[in-house]
Amino acid sequence: MQIREFAERVLFAETLEEKLRAPDFARIRDDQPGEPRAWTTPGRPPELEISPKRTRRRLPHPDSLDDPQMRVRCLHTFANHELMALELMAWALLAFPDAPAVFRRGLLKILVDEQRHFQVYADRISELGSYFGEQPINDHFWRCAPSLDTPLKFVSAINLTFEQANLDFAPEYEAHFRRVGDHESAKIMEMIAADEVHHVGFGAAYLRKETPEDRAMFDVWCENLTFHNTPARARGEQMNVDLRLAAGLDDEFIGRMRGYSKT
Repeated sequence: MQIREFAERVLFAETLEEKLRAPDFARIRDDQPGEPRAWTTPGRPPELEISPKRTRRRLPHPDSLDDPQMRVRCLHTFANHELMALELMAWALLAFPDAPAVFRRGLLKILVDEQRHFQVYADRISELGSYFGEQPINDHFWRCAPSLDTPLKFVSAINLTFEQANLDFAPEYEAHFRRVGDHESAKIMEMIAADEVHHVGFGAAYLRKETPEDRAMFDVWCENLTFHNTPARARGEQMNVDLRLAAGLDDEFIGRMRGYSKT
């Protein structure tokens, strides 16, 4: 199978089973990447169509997580993030066929991680007596996609904004789940945080490669953010410096991130 074929299957599949079927890394090839493909709305099964704005629900406040239904709603939100992320990774493989091989293989690995993350969340939701799709579903991550017309803009928005923010949110919600005795959900958040270090690290490495010697990584990142995102969206209320350092973000980048409040 070609990477292009796998990405098309993930992006346009109308069943979760197809979207979540991982490739055989030992056999997948990338010698026919195809032509660049513009953003288009991913395929979805009918029960997972985007919900009208009036029906959508906010992420529950951490103080409400002693209620099992609020924990389900929280996990459902996170699962939806993973589903959108894996679809965006698939689209990027189609949008940037001329990107370096190491970049494309890196995106492929992250896509497979997102498939696994989604499945873990969905399984936990089932264990709590619900199912993915029972809650309203939004298209939050999709909105910036049409503006991500270069690999650097893509990693700036996805790896270095949405996923960087998870370096704060995942440990925060791990602690909240443990506080209410939901240790299984807490373990999931711990696993997510560890993987996000690698995903942010992928973005940081690409940003570093694209940053001229006389420029700061932070400035180049900001220049490649779209109007949908600001540096404030890349952090939580409490910044996890250790995870950012582990991901390869430098001291100046982290220091300048401190100047932005969470929105």
